[in-house]
Amino acid sequence: MGDFEHPLHTYARWGTWAFDASGWNPEAELLRVNSEFENLPVREVETIETDLREFCEKHVHRQPHQYWADPTERARAYVGRYVPPWL
Repeated sequence: MGDFEHPLHTYARWGTWAFDASGWNPEAELLRVNSEFENLPVREVETIETDLREFCEKHVHRQPHQYWADPTERARAYVGRYVPPWL
């Protein structure tokens, strides 16, 4: 969106599949739906090659220890609710 330099939508990718707050979806579909929702084309998809700490620092995201409680257990429980499409 404009000159905003930080990612507005971060998701995990496995082959042609993407995982975000909506669970597993084909990546192409995820990008299409987001473009339609924002009424803007997806400007860039970047593969993150840094660790979590570096990513959070670069994009002004909170680190796990800066949350009310360590979010790791909650995140694992959430991800575990969705069966990957290849299983």
